Amino acid sequence: MNRPCPQRRPETEKRRMDARLLYELEVEYGKVGWGDAAYVHDEERGLLRFRDGRFAFSREHADWALLRKRGRLKGL
Repeated sequence: MNRPCPQRRPETEKRRMDARLLYELEVEYGKVGWGDAAYVHDEERGLLRFRDGRFAFSREHADWALLRKRGRLKGL
């Protein structure tokens, strides 16, 4: 019995889903005191910034290169 191959998600959709997951996790971690001290949550704009003010990520986008450069994506 042949099963159809599952459709692969476009890379942009995968990145958007990853950004959403990262954002939701970090916001929830912050609520219980486990948040990463490197980030400041800008609730008004719905994003997280680094302490120096640079954009880190939101629900829709992430600066993946900067996150990697600053060592925030170890193991990912």
